[in-house]
Amino acid sequence: MKDSKYRSSPLGISRRTLLAGAAIGVSQIAAPFVVTARAAEAIKIGMLLPKSGPYAIQGETGHNGALIAVDDFGGHVLDRPIEIVWLDESSPQSTQQNMRKLIEEEKVAAIQGGVSSGDVLAIMPVAEQAKMLLMATGPNATEITGKNCNKYTFRVDLPNKVTVQSVYPQLKERGKKWYFIVASYAWGIDAYNQMKDVLVKDGGTVLGYDQAPLGTTDFSSYILKVRQAKPDVLYVGLGGTDLTNLLKQMHEIGLTRQMGLSSPIVNDSDLWAAGPDASFGTYPKLWNYTGPHLTKRSAEFVDAYKKKFGAPPEVEGWQDWFGATAILTAIKETKSTDSSKLAGFLEEHKFDGYKDAPIGFRNFDHQLVQPLLVATVRDKITDKYDYFNIDSEYPKDPAQLEAAYGSQAEIGCVFKS
Repeated sequence: MKDSKYRSSPLGISRRTLLAGAAIGVSQIAAPFVVTARAAEAIKIGMLLPKSGPYAIQGETGHNGALIAVDDFGGHVLDRPIEIVWLDESSPQSTQQNMRKLIEEEKVAAIQGGVSSGDVLAIMPVAEQAKMLLMATGPNATEITGKNCNKYTFRVDLPNKVTVQSVYPQLKERGKKWYFIVASYAWGIDAYNQMKDVLVKDGGTVLGYDQAPLGTTDFSSYILKVRQAKPDVLYVGLGGTDLTNLLKQMHEIGLTRQMGLSSPIVNDSDLWAAGPDASFGTYPKLWNYTGPHLTKRSAEFVDAYKKKFGAPPEVEGWQDWFGATAILTAIKETKSTDSSKLAGFLEEHKFDGYKDAPIGFRNFDHQLVQPLLVATVRDKITDKYDYFNIDSEYPKDPAQLEAAYGSQAEIGCVFKS
């Protein structure tokens, strides 16, 4: 897909049609249409998600999820149409440039998205400088709501610090000799450091550690080292097509299910693309479209997504559905598009019905505090979309939810005045 703007408006009127209508302004027939269009100026929500590369599928499903949120609001908020303006997230530099376009040229009310932690860390200072609400829906690097936090950035996804704690007790039952392969950018490196610390403190051993460039297609050299090391667990800070390629290539040489396998987070589409024969492992999962933890409200989202797009949503779809819902709820309730007012609302509001307990953003780091799932790929997969058994919810004790995300002192977030 070309690096160009993707617009979605509930009015069903293209930009070209609007311009054409304006050009006929002298016509008595066209004049009322032009006046109405001007009166109903859209509230624009900017979106930064990948249109190509390893995370392109996540970009598409995230965008789809946001469109469901627009539909949920009837296409309007504050009696104005809602417009999603989607620009590409492809590298820290280009994503930063697209962030500025959304703010300066498109005059958006808020921005959401970001799959790559490296890209999100690059645009966070732009959000702070512009005093623009940034709803980071997909990144996991701990420092986003830790030492690099700012008061205009909110995060929907889970920090690595939380996800490693959720799966470690189950993974260590396989043994304490581990091998690590991670993507060579902020998310993967942070995931390695977080899990390594947990493993070593528990008396475990790191047999090997490799960094793979984002977009690696041939993992054979890494896989050979894994086979020689014979680890109890392989922990991979990989996602998108990188994880898909690794799983397929492990299957080709007979390593599927020969060890424990996990990653800091998993997207359903990574495994759908690998196929049922190559997929295995135990993973932290932000959400699942089936299972006992699916709430009525999320089930309604699943049904709407299936009806609109012909397939169930993967987890990124839920994240951007919730992110857009949070932004639009803040706009509706504050009757404003001022980012300071939106941020103040989000710091205090609890969203009920999306998970087993009400969830909300903490006022001191803007992390969405929510339960997550520990999920294992089924031994026998009969549904091309439904790969997981849900083993447990983390934390098991709801009273420990806040503590699981760490205190302000532990995570090191301090907002600038």
